[in-house]
Amino acid sequence: MMRWPLRYQILIPMVGIMVCAIVSVTLLHAYLSTNQIKLQIRDQFRQIAHTLNEATFPLTEAVLNQTKGLSGADFVLVGKNDEVLASTRSDFVPQAVSVEPPMWNELQISDVLQTGDAPFFHTVVKIQPRSPTQGQQYLHIYYPAKEYRDALSNAIYPSLIAGSVALAVVAFLATMIAARVTRPLQRLDKKVAQIAHGNFQPMILSIRNDEIRDLSISINQMAELLGEYEDEIKRSERLKTLGQIRGAIAHQLRNAVTGCRIALDLHLRKCAESQDETLQVANRQLSMIEQYLQSFLDNKGGDVSHFEPVCLNEIISKVVSLVTPTAKHFGIHLENNAVSGSISVQGDPEALEQLISNLILNAIEAAVSVEPEQGSVAGDVGQVSIRLFQSSPESVTLEVQDTGAGPDSKIISKMYEPLVTDKKDGTGLGLFVAREIVKNHAGQIRWERQDRTTCFIVEMPLVSAEKKHVEITNR
Repeated sequence: MMRWPLRYQILIPMVGIMVCAIVSVTLLHAYLSTNQIKLQIRDQFRQIAHTLNEATFPLTEAVLNQTKGLSGADFVLVGKNDEVLASTRSDFVPQAVSVEPPMWNELQISDVLQTGDAPFFHTVVKIQPRSPTQGQQYLHIYYPAKEYRDALSNAIYPSLIAGSVALAVVAFLATMIAARVTRPLQRLDKKVAQIAHGNFQPMILSIRNDEIRDLSISINQMAELLGEYEDEIKRSERLKTLGQIRGAIAHQLRNAVTGCRIALDLHLRKCAESQDETLQVANRQLSMIEQYLQSFLDNKGGDVSHFEPVCLNEIISKVVSLVTPTAKHFGIHLENNAVSGSISVQGDPEALEQLISNLILNAIEAAVSVEPEQGSVAGDVGQVSIRLFQSSPESVTLEVQDTGAGPDSKIISKMYEPLVTDKKDGTGLGLFVAREIVKNHAGQIRWERQDRTTCFIVEMPLVSAEKKHVEITNR
């Protein structure tokens, strides 16, 4: 099918209508002008005939020449036998009068006659005798057709010129209007093509509040929904991929870790007198890894298997002892500023241990990525601080603060999604699992950036508030 651009659909009908209107007006004006000019000539003939017919002086050549100067017409006076009595043009030979001519007030314009070297309008009028002895006389009146045509041209050409100018103006305005209408449509077409290629950025709305703006708003809303839908599909695909690979990998890793832990247990039994804290930490870390891998195999994915009273202070102390060697290895100063005493929540010990471990290890990795400032103590390239306190009568707050650069701006909006990370060797699972654990404990997690530090904040209900939540959930 041949393409029919919208601008032509607007331009061509408007120009066609204008052309028809101009031609119609011009033809009507020409018709009216022609009739008007003919009426003027006829009235002029009648006035001349009346004047000459009523005159008491004889119609000599001098009188006819004077009348010619006033009217622009030529005259030939003939007698009863077609004898020329007086004439303003000696080369004019009038035809014989075969029909009785009308009276002066009944004169009409005849057809154009070729007389001499030019065409003329011709009419004949009967002249009353000046004396009883004077025979019947006829006056032939010749009016130049050129004068008529010049008058007609003067009446028609201005309308043609005005119509042509109006046509040009209308064509220009129609082109501008068509471009003004089609330009936003072209932008919409371009935006739809970008959406088809996966670019869901909103387009700039038109200043004019019209249907095009409404359509742009609808396209922006569609792009936003498609973007969210694409993100959801990607997230589902990542989760599907993660579910497909984690079983096989976790199974192999668990076997290797179990073997390593058994070997380490045998070594510790043989060296019972050894009090090497490093071996004890390694053994606990292997046990923790084995628990995590078992959680993957059980397809927990951050889900809570059971609730029980859990002391967060003890879990933090346990995790800090496990990650302290890692912090020392990278020169990170690790501080445990949890309040003294016991703060308990209702939850899953393994899941909470995994949550705190992920947050602290992420903080250590973030602090390591920052170069030491000038004047800093040798070996200290960063700092990680853990705070635990009761923020309200019914909630507890855990803060993990580091001196790292903070998350990259490109991933802030989706940093809790699986397989999304700005770290070179990261997996993008730490914050995803952490958020799932917090969500399953009826808590909230967020982060803040202030004074060159990044702080992840976890808020969870205390034991009393959590029990109510569990009871309602079990119902």
